[in-house]
This record gives sequence, C-alpha cells and structure tokens, in this order.
Amino acid sequence: MYRYKEIYSDIKRDILRNHYRAGSAMPTQEALAHKYKVSRLTLRKSLQLLSDEGLIYSQQGSGTIVRSQIANNNGELLPLDLPIGTTYTHRDQKITSKILLFSARLPDENEQKNLRIAANEPIYEIKRVRYRDGKHYSFEHTIMPTRIAPLDKKILAGSIYDYLGVKKNIFMTDARRVVYAQAATEESSQALAVTVGTPLLVIEQIAYDQKGDAFEYSTSQFVEDHSKFVVDVHRSEYW
Repeated sequence: MYRYKEIYSDIKRDILRNHYRAGSAMPTQEALAHKYKVSRLTLRKSLQLLSDEGLIYSQQGSGTIVRSQIANNNGELLPLDLPIGTTYTHRDQKITSKILLFSARLPDENEQKNLRIAANEPIYEIKRVRYRDGKHYSFEHTIMPTRIAPLDKKILAGSIYDYLGVKKNIFMTDARRVVYAQAATEESSQALAVTVGTPLLVIEQIAYDQKGDAFEYSTSQFVEDHSKFVVDVHRSEYW
C-alpha cells in the first residue's frame, strides 16, 4: 500500500475513535508530517482523501478541522458509510451477544472470492444475536479466516473489532456494503423473535484492514423498525 494511503487510514481511524474530535482542529500539517516522517506533499495527499470523504475541511486561520457529523439525538441513525461496528456506534448503550454458532471449516466458493482466500484455508463461522439494551437488534453471520486471530466464546460475547484492535492491531479502515431487503427465514425469525416472512434489512459487508486485506465477510439482519441508517453525501468537486 502507498504510504499516503497508510497515513490516510491511520488518521481516519483516529477520527472515528474520537482521538481527533468533531469540531476541533487537527495538528498542523508540519506536526503530522513529522509524526509520520513524510514530506508535506505526501501528507497533503492523505488529507485530500479525508477531505473527499467529508471527514475534515480547511478553515482559514484555524487549519484543518474535523467535520461534525449530522446530529443524531435519538441514537437511531447509524452511519452506513463509516467503517465502524455495532459496539462503537452504541457506546452509550449496553450491547450484548448470544452465540448461536461458533465453528471452523473450509470456505465455499463465494467465501473464497469475497475474502480472497484459497480453498484450503480454514475459516471461522460465527452466528450471533446482538441485543441493544436487552432488546433484539441484529442477527449476524460472520466468516473470518482463522489466521487473523485466535477467537473464543468469551471474545465473541463482546466486540470482535475491539479485540482485534487492542490485541492484534487490526482495524477496519474500509468496507464494502450492500444493502437490501429480505423476508425472515425460519432461522432468522427465531434469532430475532419475529414471524417468518417479516421484512428485514440486510447489510452484507466485506471488511478490510489498514493494509487493504479482507478479514471479514458478513451479513447482518435487522428488524425493520429497530434501526435506521444514514449516509452523508459530500461533494468534493463542482462543475
């Protein structure tokens, strides 16, 4: 990966983890260039990517400012365009998990394609129900190569992303998400305590780490009236 993309991913992660807080000024370009040991030109390319995503902007006399996201006072509007997980987006709420399946096996063709792995590379298969303040929130089906990190049920009961970040220095910096509607099957209806055929919102995701490697392929199903998602659109060029 190009150095400026690595720096972009690192700063983006710091923004999403509130190291650089919304509405506040970031360190100067000189300070950031010194921190990452790169030229100002390389750093500007990193900052341009962040600006293109609407995460930062330049303010005359104040430097580079972290952009505030759309207000979300009711806690229901979740950012669909940012690479963060359930626990992060609900820091003020209690997120718990019920593990329905945790096993290891070889991947099928679709999983090989999405994770860019060989047919003989073992994967974890994880099915969890996530609860928000004790209420059904989502039904997750996750596929992850076993080489990424050793997992156990204690880890799965909490946040996998927090574990990967703290213990393995693996962060989701990018993700490809496909959103669609689907009727609840027998399995998902039991997991979410709804009737078969109930409309569900499905988010299919491939998550990438700071090196650009795919480390997770998952689908998360949500009951229609339990969650709302938002995408902030930023236009970087005018014509």
